[in-house]
Amino acid sequence: MNPARFDKAYYDRYYRNPATRVCSPREVQRQGDFIAAYLRHLEVPVKSVLDIGCGLGRLLAALRSAFPKARTEGVESSPYLCDAMGWEGGSLPDYPTARQYDLVICFDVLSYLEDDPAAEAIKTLGKLARRALYFGALTVEDRDLCDPVRTDTDVYLRSNRWYRRRLGRHFEPVGGGLWLKKPVEAFIWTLDRRA
Repeated sequence: MNPARFDKAYYDRYYRNPATRVCSPREVQRQGDFIAAYLRHLEVPVKSVLDIGCGLGRLLAALRSAFPKARTEGVESSPYLCDAMGWEGGSLPDYPTARQYDLVICFDVLSYLEDDPAAEAIKTLGKLARRALYFGALTVEDRDLCDPVRTDTDVYLRSNRWYRRRLGRHFEPVGGGLWLKKPVEAFIWTLDRRA
């Protein structure tokens, strides 16, 4: 992954321009509200949040609002955003794992990595997350579902199965992009787990 790719023009196109952005700030707020509500429903305590690949920080801001007592950290590989937003510089798979977080966010990040680094990144996520992971990545199965104007398709497309196999070593999927760390302590009905 070339961090210089994620410059001002990239973020202007995919995050700031209403005609070409992936999602609106309002949609990101709903995403954060969902994550917080579902974790509260599952009685998963959140006292720390790490958003690795946090971009403009909109999802992190929504979660900071939802969990006001939680310690929140944003990490970004883009030198432009680290300068502009003051984020900590860093990236997967080699992010330090000395500290764990109740909730780790890794959304639309791994599809920018080749297979081996992406697999290593998932191992790193397994070490970073104490309780939950919110994860998303564009897959081969999604290529016909996404809007090519609003989606960066210059990524490594892997199958849903590829991700699920590797994530499943560390996490249990509970729907909506949320994965709980194994062994799962929360009560999850069978239909809410992946078969």
